[in-house]
Amino acid sequence: MKEDLVLPAQRERGGDTEGEPLLQVSGLTKHFPVKGGFPIRRTVGQVQAVDGIDLTVHTGESFGLVGESGCGKSTTGRLITRLMEPSGGTITYRGQDISHASRKQLAPIRSEIQMIFQDPYSSLNPRQTVGTIISGPMEINDINPEGGREKRVRELLEIVGLN
Repeated sequence: MKEDLVLPAQRERGGDTEGEPLLQVSGLTKHFPVKGGFPIRRTVGQVQAVDGIDLTVHTGESFGLVGESGCGKSTTGRLITRLMEPSGGTITYRGQDISHASRKQLAPIRSEIQMIFQDPYSSLNPRQTVGTIISGPMEINDINPEGGREKRVRELLEIVGLN
């Protein structure tokens, strides 16, 4: 099933759209096997959840994926973030093919590629402040920006128009 794609839009602050892309996806597919038969369960077919996604995102660009319910948006996100193994195609991040990379190979880039789920209750903890939620990944990944985490959180919130 083809996805309805929103092409990447250049951010207001600009970015390098020349040269090598930050993320490139080509021919991305995910097929789930359909099991059947008695008494031995065997594969009798496949569900094509994602079939032939192509996209390129350069540094400084934003990318949004839009489509109706059940069309494969979340599956595409899970494939790109490598939370799920693709059936076919390639995923290249910063020039490195990560299509079938192991957990160990993906470890250095896990903090750079993340998925934002559409359900805010599964993404955000309502018992925490926005600042605590934003600083959490910095703490987990032992990131200590100049001026401290709180200053960096304030800068990030200001960038997106929140005080």
